[in-house]
Amino acid sequence: MTKPAAFIPPMPARQTQPLGLWQTAKVLRRSPVEILPREAFQFTRISAPFLGRTVHTISGPEEMKSVLQDDPDAWRKSPLIQRMLRPVLGEAILTAHGDWWKTQRKAMQPGFIRQRIMSLVPDMSAAGEIAAESLSGKMDVTPALNQAALSVIERALFTEANGFDRQRIRKAIELVFAETGQTRFTDLLPLPERTPRFLGFEAMRARKTLRDAVMAEILARRTSGQTREDLLQLLMNAQAKTGDLTDTDIRDNVLSLVIAGHETTAIAIGWALFILASRPDWQARVREEALNVAGKRSFTAEDMPGLTFTRQIVDETLRLYPPAPIVGRQAIRETRIAERSVEKGDVCILAFYALHRHHRYWDNPDMFDPDRFSANNKPTDPWVFKPFGGGPRACVGSLFALTEATIILATLIRSRHFSLPEGYQPDPVMMVTLRPEGGLPLIVKKI
Repeated sequence: MTKPAAFIPPMPARQTQPLGLWQTAKVLRRSPVEILPREAFQFTRISAPFLGRTVHTISGPEEMKSVLQDDPDAWRKSPLIQRMLRPVLGEAILTAHGDWWKTQRKAMQPGFIRQRIMSLVPDMSAAGEIAAESLSGKMDVTPALNQAALSVIERALFTEANGFDRQRIRKAIELVFAETGQTRFTDLLPLPERTPRFLGFEAMRARKTLRDAVMAEILARRTSGQTREDLLQLLMNAQAKTGDLTDTDIRDNVLSLVIAGHETTAIAIGWALFILASRPDWQARVREEALNVAGKRSFTAEDMPGLTFTRQIVDETLRLYPPAPIVGRQAIRETRIAERSVEKGDVCILAFYALHRHHRYWDNPDMFDPDRFSANNKPTDPWVFKPFGGGPRACVGSLFALTEATIILATLIRSRHFSLPEGYQPDPVMMVTLRPEGGLPLIVKKI
């Protein structure tokens, strides 16, 4: 049998020449990850002046570790990121710093312990089964994936939500993403992070929809006096115990989890489906594994260790299409990036996308190869593969996302066959997350 050719999935463009200010603004507006120069995939740090400050683009494990773990208190999220997120998420965990961030992280952490996550595996499997039933023929699969992931995070947050309209919430999230995720020319200016970044009318209305939905859950829980075993209850218990969190703080943190907790997972599953539609041999292997592990019944926590190849597909997907391809930080005092000094006010671009495709650390880095994450081939340096960041501010929900993506992917492939429309190739663009532009049309057949 002839071995299939090496598979190189589509990737964003890389810059081969220095860009001027207007060219930079144009590229950032289309897809910020395309600002990365070709050299970022060959070297580990590129430093250059930009509008009166020095910008350090880093893509090496040692450099990543020095910023995220060795001296994290020297860095704050960049003013641009703060201005983009605060109008929607307020002072929640994704935008907070210092003691206030620690307070929120402490309140949220119990919700993401392994035992609690594993208890949600049946709900993840059920969400995958519902999504599978809605998929047939040639269609964009992203709405079904978004609904599945949103239903799982809803279950984790609220147990059973009161009138939580997923379709309306999803539409509101898309509107917010479309505006906050698009770079404006003024975003390139070295403005203070407290400089207002105004939302348009549609985005403001979408924000109100999201905030009202979450606040309604908080108020319903308080009015009824009922207690449940979910993340909302954990945050309300922390509020009652310490008095540190207001209802607005709880609302903004829950909203952060609703947005970040399903968007990134749904997109990762979508990319994995595209990969498997491109490689029927891998798709058949995932299907065989799923059937051997659980047959046609719903998956449980005990099935996770048996889904090894499915998890390899998920990990390799996250390597090539990390949830946050680039992240910005700004130095609030003098510090170092590895062996080099950094001045207060310098900006650091953590290019996880380039780290994961770096020629120094990966063989054939642009090729999709799930065997990179087999038991005998996993990277020995933990800082080479960081799809959820690293250090104390690493994503609190990383295990949740990995478990959910593995279970839903196995559930979908077990009962559906996915193939590509003739001539179709997705165009990856960054709108906060790295997604296929215009959705992901696939041909789906029931098995």
